[in-house]
Amino acid sequence: MRLRYIEEPSLQFGLGHHICPKSGIYSLNPFDIEQVRPEKITIGVVGKSDSVDAVLEWIDSCKTHIDGKESKTPHPNLFMNFCGFNKNIGFKCEVNYDSTYLRKLNNSDLERIVKKADSLETIITEITELYLAEIKFLSKNKKPDVILCALPESIMKHITAAKEVAPDQENDVAAVEKDVDEEDISKKEQNFRRNLKAKAMQYNVPIQIIRDRVAKPTREMQDPATIAWNFFTALYYKASGTPWALIRKDSAETTCYAGISFFRSRDRDSTQTSIAQIFNELGKGVILRGEEIVLQKNDRTPHLSEEQAYNLLKQSLTEYYEAVKIFPKRLVIHKTSNFSEDEIFGFTQSAKDLHINQLDLITLQVSDLRLYRSGNYPPMRGTHLTMSDKHHLLYTRGSVPYYETYPGKYIPRAIEVKLAQHDESPNIICDEILSLTKMNWNNTQFDRQMPITIECARNVGEIRECTLNCVRI
Repeated sequence: MRLRYIEEPSLQFGLGHHICPKSGIYSLNPFDIEQVRPEKITIGVVGKSDSVDAVLEWIDSCKTHIDGKESKTPHPNLFMNFCGFNKNIGFKCEVNYDSTYLRKLNNSDLERIVKKADSLETIITEITELYLAEIKFLSKNKKPDVILCALPESIMKHITAAKEVAPDQENDVAAVEKDVDEEDISKKEQNFRRNLKAKAMQYNVPIQIIRDRVAKPTREMQDPATIAWNFFTALYYKASGTPWALIRKDSAETTCYAGISFFRSRDRDSTQTSIAQIFNELGKGVILRGEEIVLQKNDRTPHLSEEQAYNLLKQSLTEYYEAVKIFPKRLVIHKTSNFSEDEIFGFTQSAKDLHINQLDLITLQVSDLRLYRSGNYPPMRGTHLTMSDKHHLLYTRGSVPYYETYPGKYIPRAIEVKLAQHDESPNIICDEILSLTKMNWNNTQFDRQMPITIECARNVGEIRECTLNCVRI
C-alpha cells in the first residue's frame, strides 16, 4: 500500500488561478470575463406579493459588500465576505428587471390550497401549478434569463407539516453529511422543489428557487455572506455564465467526464431509468435520459445491458457533439455501482466506434474504511491510499489547510475508487476526481464529497417527473 497527499487543485478564473471559488471570483473575475458572457441578468420573479418584495429588497442589498461571519474561532477563508453583485467588482455583472417581470400569486389561492388539501402530494401538485402558470407567462411574453420562484415561509411550513399519502421509506434514513454552507432542506421540501423544477423544464427558462426568509436569515441558516455567494454564483451560471473552469493540462487534448446514475420510477416498482451526464473541462455539455431497466431477481443492483450501455454512451456523445462540435479524445465514466461485463463491453465498443482513444471506467462508492491522523484531526482532504493497482481510497472531505479547519459536521468518509478499466494512470484519475468535486456551481465551498459527474446525474435522476430527453446542465 502507498500513501500520498494531493495538493488542493486550482481552478481557472478570468485573470488567473486560485484554489477557492470565492476568492477567485472576487479578485480574478469569472472564467468568461473576456468572452461572451452575462453582464446584465434579467430576472423574472414569481411569488406572493410580500415574498417578492422581500426577495427583491434582499437582492438590492447584495449589490454592495456583505461582511463575513464572525465566530469565536475565526476562519476568514471559510466564511469569506461577499464582494457585492455589481458591474465594478467580482462577477462584474448586475441584475435587471422592471414591474412587468413580477408575477404575484394571490394569498387567497395559496390559503385555499392549504385548507382543502388532504395530503402532501395534493399541496405540492396544486402549488406547483400556481407557479407554473406564471412561469409560462414570463417565458412566453418576457423571456427573462432566469426566473426566481420566491417561496413564502408560511407555505413551506405547511408543506413540511403535511401528511404523506404513501410515506417514502427513504425519509427514514439518517441525515446525510452536510456542508457548512449548504441550506438545510427537509425531504418534503426537496420533493416540492424537484417537482417544480421538473415541470418548469418545458418552458426552457432556468428557474432559481429562493425562500423569502433569505431577507432575514435566522441563526440556523447560513450566514448572509455565504447565502449571497451561493445564490449569485448559481444565478450567474444559470444565465449562461461560466464562474470557473478546470485547468486544462494540455490544450491539444480534449477530455470529457461522464456520470451515470439510476433512479426509481415514481410508482416505486422495480423499473430503473439511467441518466448520463457528460461535460468537458469548461462544464459545457448535456444530460441524457436513458432507457428503462428492470432489475434482475438475483441482482438488485441496476445494470445496463450491453446494447443499452452502447446506445446510452453513443447518444450522449452525439448530443455532446451537437453542443460543442467536437468529440473528445479521452472519456472518463463515473458510476456508483460496479461495472458489469456487459457494461464494460458496451461502453468500450461505443467509444471505439466514435474514435475515442482513451477510456477510463471508474466506480466511486462511499467507503467504510477509515484512516486516522495523530491527534483529534480528520485526515487531510486529498489523502490518497493505493491498496492495489485497481483499488484506491481517496479523501475528498477532511481537514483543509486553506480553511484552517475541517468544515463538515460529521466524521468525514473516504470514497473508494475502483478502476474497472483504465488507460490513464491511477494518480491522474484520483487528481481529476478531487478537481471535479470543485465543479458544482450551486455551491462555493469547494470540498464536496462526490465529483460533479455523480452529483449532477443523481440530482437529475431525483427529478423523477422530468420528461425532456436532453437539458443544459
